[in-house]
Amino acid sequence: MALAQLVVLGIFTLEPILAMGAVFAFMLVTLVLDRPLWGVCLLIAARLMDTASNAFIQIGRTNIGTFEPALLMALAAVFVQVLRGRQKVFFDWPWRLPWFLFVGFAGLSIAWSANRSDGISEVISTLVVTANIVIILSMVRTTGDFLAVVYTWLAACVMIGVITTLGDALGFGSSGPWEAAAGGGRETGLGQQPNWYAMNLMFIVHTAFGMAITQKRALYRWGLVAAGLFVFFNLMRSGSRGGAYSLVIGGAAISLVLPVFRKWFLRFIGVMGVLFLVLLSYDMGAVSKAYFRIWNALDQGVSYIRHLNWLTCVDMFLDTWGRGIGAGGYQDLLEHYNLKLFNSVYRYPHGIFWGLLAHYGVIGLLLAGWLVGILTKMVLDLTKWTKGSFLEIYAWTMPAAMLSYFAWSFVEFEYNEKPFWEWFTVYTALYLLVKRMVDKGESLPPMPGGVFIPWRKTKDGSEANASP
Repeated sequence: MALAQLVVLGIFTLEPILAMGAVFAFMLVTLVLDRPLWGVCLLIAARLMDTASNAFIQIGRTNIGTFEPALLMALAAVFVQVLRGRQKVFFDWPWRLPWFLFVGFAGLSIAWSANRSDGISEVISTLVVTANIVIILSMVRTTGDFLAVVYTWLAACVMIGVITTLGDALGFGSSGPWEAAAGGGRETGLGQQPNWYAMNLMFIVHTAFGMAITQKRALYRWGLVAAGLFVFFNLMRSGSRGGAYSLVIGGAAISLVLPVFRKWFLRFIGVMGVLFLVLLSYDMGAVSKAYFRIWNALDQGVSYIRHLNWLTCVDMFLDTWGRGIGAGGYQDLLEHYNLKLFNSVYRYPHGIFWGLLAHYGVIGLLLAGWLVGILTKMVLDLTKWTKGSFLEIYAWTMPAAMLSYFAWSFVEFEYNEKPFWEWFTVYTALYLLVKRMVDKGESLPPMPGGVFIPWRKTKDGSEANASP
């Protein structure tokens, strides 16, 4: 300890700010090692807020920012817990096998990649995601742990919106070439393009409003509503079609499972559809303009550029007899398939499905289908187990976000970007802790007194939250 103090004192004489940073880092590491859940929360916040624009240094194509130190501290916390005999790392979770099979196949595919360094970078990013998965599942073991992580997620998204709003107001916000292409007026968010900004914020929106329902105190309830609205507002400011469309698709699809909502939603859609067609037929008011605006927006959502990339992905799949081109190398091979795309800035598959098709072929698609099947079963089980419980809201709203992401993943994104896997892992942690409680015959945490889920209310107005 005395040696450490001498080292810090020496650094202070050379650079006071660096010394203060070293002391702060030491305190943070000590805190994380003592309270590993704080390390998970720090990891989640850094995952959401870390971008290339706020990186400290760059090594090759890898940016080192706030996320990497948070990851190392969280890994160290897990390691210490394992040494103390408080935690096991090699435990099972429902989708462990297909995930590790995919990681293994991705690593193997470097052997036939057109750009091995690019392939290695892709596999490393997948291994980082794997580390995040293990950390979250290792440390999130109780309902309190789960709620701490979810609230941290919401707080980080609010902070992203606050930083961006202040940046715009004070004139230090970042901009990029995508703003000029979009005609300006699109929020970039921490120096990143609109889709990054929107899809990072999207995951928590459904759950933020769901969390408000479970609050007994009006202050907490309206505070969560305000936080959800703030995140939603910032998401919509981005002008991202993916963020807007996927949010609506996921929310509507999950809500349609609920009988009361489904009945009135379908009636509303029917009436509005007939009214819209009548007004469109007689060219009344601004309906025609609205129709063409919607049509143009949808057409832009599946643009000519996307079509060209999708066709290229199909050609790569066929040319490799369903094996795929392997990890990385898409941009290198693009020159031989479409010179126009190769010379543009749109040199990526534009969709997770198409990316898997091109890079990992039949095996990649089969493993992805396996994962989707497991997730579906998890959702069905968890919504059944948590019926009438305080956790029922999370069992519904978190899959809504995943479905939202999945819906737009056919026209955008790559499988190892955006915080989808971290969100999926937090949901898996909820699944595992509820499953343990159900297997032991323990009661799940009930709804607070006087609070009921709206769709569980009976016709006579009484509460109907009890599990069958």
